[in-house]
Amino acid sequence: MYKTLIVDDRDIFLIELERLKVWGEISGFEVAGKASNGSQAIDLLKNNEYDLVLTDIRMPIIDGLQLLREIKKENLCSCVVIISEYSEFNYARQGIVLGAFDYLVKPAAEESLLQVLQRAGNFLKETSSYVSDNNDWIYPAAEEKNIFNYIKNRDFSAVHLFGSTAENLYLALSDNIIKADIIIKKLYHNLIKAVYEEFKWLENFIGINYFEEVDFLHDGDTDTFKEFYMRKLNYLIRFIVKFQPDTQDENIRHICEYILNNPEDDLKLKVIAEKFFINNTYLSNSFPAKTGIHFNDYVTMVKMTRAEYLFKSTNLKTYEIGFQIGYRDLNYFMKQFKKIYGLSPSEFRNTDYTDYQI
Repeated sequence: MYKTLIVDDRDIFLIELERLKVWGEISGFEVAGKASNGSQAIDLLKNNEYDLVLTDIRMPIIDGLQLLREIKKENLCSCVVIISEYSEFNYARQGIVLGAFDYLVKPAAEESLLQVLQRAGNFLKETSSYVSDNNDWIYPAAEEKNIFNYIKNRDFSAVHLFGSTAENLYLALSDNIIKADIIIKKLYHNLIKAVYEEFKWLENFIGINYFEEVDFLHDGDTDTFKEFYMRKLNYLIRFIVKFQPDTQDENIRHICEYILNNPEDDLKLKVIAEKFFINNTYLSNSFPAKTGIHFNDYVTMVKMTRAEYLFKSTNLKTYEIGFQIGYRDLNYFMKQFKKIYGLSPSEFRNTDYTDYQI
């Protein structure tokens, strides 16, 4: 039986939800906990395991959207459903972009809640699908494949195709915009996941969660949602283009892939030349001719980007990061870092950078 935590600041709604005849064998879900605000919910989530959180949006202390952010940040529960009134439509849409699984309109009807629980049950079993089997949920599988192929080929047409696909979905589901939001969110999520599986070296430089985090406040406008996803996809392609040059030279391509997959190794030109059975001088001359960047500059760029990731994702000290990526001379490491970022490591760490350097 899946365990559910229900969260609402009004006891009457908690009581009404718990009394609905959807719990138990009919849905596979049971009410295992109740909280009257987001703060209580977080405490319960940190001390107990729940499969589903069913939360109101408007609450004191910590509201539903703040709770959702915390759940996603701390990985406290894999499935969150938000409950809102019609007047809170834009808040509900923000919840979808933040990673909510689905939404319900308050007061929740038995049939609607049961349908959501059934979808949530399928999601928890498969851990992959937001979309129900209803015919009115139109998932653009062909477009997903095309967009991914464009990204794989470093073609920015992927961004435009995503935008037009999103527009078409909003038109097709104009009577239920949040359903369109859910499908578009799934499309975006699937694309990011597929790209990270294709370019496994990405995880050395930028955490996949970066592409899931909403880094702006918006009013729920359709164009704003679409532009957010398009901006992230554009950024992702630019990142790939910069770090994995599109060259027909198989040796150079394999060398770049090796460097990207092993950014903390000894990557001196002599070491790499020996590893790939290539003459030093040939590699030194052919690398810039094939990629547009000198070998040593490419390696420095890769190592400094790895350092950037470590500064953002760990509490390692500057000398520890420098040593980890292969710099025995701390001053030289700091000089190289400042040359690229315009800031010393300590200054950089104290600056709130949303995007990674590209």
